[in-house]
Amino acid sequence: MIIRLKGNIERLLPTSVELEVHGITYFIELPLTVSNEIQNKSNITLEIAQIIRDDSNYLYGFTSKEARDIFLRLLKVNGVGAKSGLAILSNYSANDFLEIIATNNITAIKNVKGIGAKIAGKIMLELSGYTQNLQKLEQNSNMQLIYDSLINLGFKEIEIHNSLKKLDSEILKMPINDAIKAILKTMSKH
Repeated sequence: MIIRLKGNIERLLPTSVELEVHGITYFIELPLTVSNEIQNKSNITLEIAQIIRDDSNYLYGFTSKEARDIFLRLLKVNGVGAKSGLAILSNYSANDFLEIIATNNITAIKNVKGIGAKIAGKIMLELSGYTQNLQKLEQNSNMQLIYDSLINLGFKEIEIHNSLKKLDSEILKMPINDAIKAILKTMSKH
């Protein structure tokens, strides 16, 4: 599976790029935000989401892992396809989209062409708690272990996010079991 490509732009269109990588040219679909970001560059690196079907093989390019992960997460929402995922990420940067989800701004999602109220509601429901701090969680292994443990204990993502946001940095330096106990105590107080 292709997850990243680095090469020279042969042709750039608003929603796609032809990227030459060691003599092979790949056709990669892009959100408008990515197209604008790479417009004046000749050599780029794209994080790739590869979707393989029985009769097709599509590559979707993003300038950050977070945007690629959001795209892949959107595809898991029933009724959201690649076209809708690209439309959302054409309207909003990864950080803007995470802020929309964190603040439950369903209107912003409904404003994307092709996204109706029903699909916007599904996106909000299935991605609730998926916020800006997700990037920080992935960078901090203790935080990720704590997060995963709390998910396994049945807490909702939004509850976990709110608790982790208020965490004292000293708790993260504790052994994982002690840190989880300390967090559980703070969560039970709210």
